[in-house]
Amino acid sequence: MEQIKWNDEKIEQHLKNLPPIKDKRSKQELYLNIQANVDKNKKVNKIPVWGLPALATACALVLFGVFVPDLMPKEMQENKVAIDVDKESKGMDAASTASDESVSLKAENKVVPAAYHSPIQESSLDSIGIDQDWVTVGYLDEQAQLVVPVSFVTETDHYVNKVNEQIKKFDPLAAGLSGSPLQRATITEEEETVIIDWPAGSIYESEEPLLKNLIALTFSNENQKDRVEFRTNGKAGYDFSNYGVVKDWDLKVPGAPHYRFDTESTDVFIVSLFSTGRKASDLPKELDDALDVMDEEQERGLKPFLPKDLQLEVKKTGEHSVEITFPDSFKLSAENFEDLMMIDAILLTAKSYDFNSVKFTNTGLDSIGPYQLNEPIEGITGQNVFNYQ
Repeated sequence: MEQIKWNDEKIEQHLKNLPPIKDKRSKQELYLNIQANVDKNKKVNKIPVWGLPALATACALVLFGVFVPDLMPKEMQENKVAIDVDKESKGMDAASTASDESVSLKAENKVVPAAYHSPIQESSLDSIGIDQDWVTVGYLDEQAQLVVPVSFVTETDHYVNKVNEQIKKFDPLAAGLSGSPLQRATITEEEETVIIDWPAGSIYESEEPLLKNLIALTFSNENQKDRVEFRTNGKAGYDFSNYGVVKDWDLKVPGAPHYRFDTESTDVFIVSLFSTGRKASDLPKELDDALDVMDEEQERGLKPFLPKDLQLEVKKTGEHSVEITFPDSFKLSAENFEDLMMIDAILLTAKSYDFNSVKFTNTGLDSIGPYQLNEPIEGITGQNVFNYQ
């Protein structure tokens, strides 16, 4: 076959015939997505949708290099076209701050997760001048091995009404979660008792081991409700595969250490050991005992927020207040987003043990994220807040 003789006109026409290659994402969004997947060390052979523009670009460059090597300037011939995710990510360490959290990215690849669902403070709900409230709904992870409580900022209303509103509005797949059994129920309230009415056979057997914890994390968090009654198509009781007919449950969310949970969508949540289905009797009884195990990996994909062997000193300063002191060997960094997540996990753990006011000492910082560390932090609520786009 006679070799094609390329000239400027043919090259220009050839490039015009190539399909358009566009990627509407910002450099920072690309960086966060790439780094999140690198950090999680996923072994996935399937090419994700977001990678297609980059793949098309690489193919176009390879084709261009095959057809027109002789026409390329000498300096371009000496430079190979390559995609190196690690070098690319390091080269973007000077990226601007993350839009959602406004926290600087660090050079050591300590990066903001693609979607981190932090708690909120009650004071932030009042700061915008209109009445706002919150609600928490329990969802299951994709393997139905873990309850993930997701909170939403809402208008002021009865708690059950807010639960019903968010169950209809929120798509758990958007955060890498599966559904909630509550989505198949009719939920009402009589006095202070929550009434959950399911059609017969609507609870899957795989959901039953975590069902009580899921309902408690939805209705009993912050002592909202303490009892639930079950009905089936209006009749008292529900016939579970593992429990038989159950008419009611008393609800309580015990104190428990909190850990990191990453979904396949790279969303990051803070969940407690209670979310794994453990009973209150199997959990640490005191806050200091809970903090002692928060540097250890746990079952069902839960990872620690605390560095290994970090020893925190806990001192109770009041009925609902506590002082937590960091060791001299460890100092927080305001630019390290993982340190901010660690503070969030400690605050939620303390809150679960009924400490509403937490003072951190010996941190080496005056503030981190939204928190002023030179004064007690109060009013932490709304675990794993999901912000609608």
